[in-house]
Amino acid sequence: MNGAMGEALSRVLDPTALDACDKPRGRLVIEVPRGWAGAVIEVVIPKRVTCARCDGGGCDGCGRRGGHRVPGEDEERLVRVRLPAAFEGGVVLRILRPFGEDGAGIAQLLIEARAGEAASVGVTWCEPAAPEAPSREPEAPRAAALSFGAGRAATVVTIALALAALVAFAVGR
Repeated sequence: MNGAMGEALSRVLDPTALDACDKPRGRLVIEVPRGWAGAVIEVVIPKRVTCARCDGGGCDGCGRRGGHRVPGEDEERLVRVRLPAAFEGGVVLRILRPFGEDGAGIAQLLIEARAGEAASVGVTWCEPAAPEAPSREPEAPRAAALSFGAGRAATVVTIALALAALVAFAVGR
């Protein structure tokens, strides 16, 4: 893939390009039961989320407020994600344009899902983990990047809605 479409796709799939994005990023920490690994969950995003750039300290990305407002009713602030099949201490899920193209002005939402005893308020289990298809090939080792232990920095797992980004790119041309 080359040209403008390849460049747009690389901005969606390349973690370095996503980190370099100067648009607003929010962060939310939730707890989910360990048994929910691999399941689809729905998360009602609070009306205010912490700025992912400054962790609430105030920066140019959040107008020195330390966070971002997320307008709308609960249904409008609802995101649906699939948790990784295995996560020990937790995982960070990056969602691009979680509220649509102009929704709340947040370009990326980082949801840090930590394993806990019970689900956080606003977090709902929707679908069980997808059954693994039998394979004739030996299973490749799972990437350690999906998990982090206590005291380690979270490794960002990119959940890219590539098709939506390509459509948005094509419409914007």
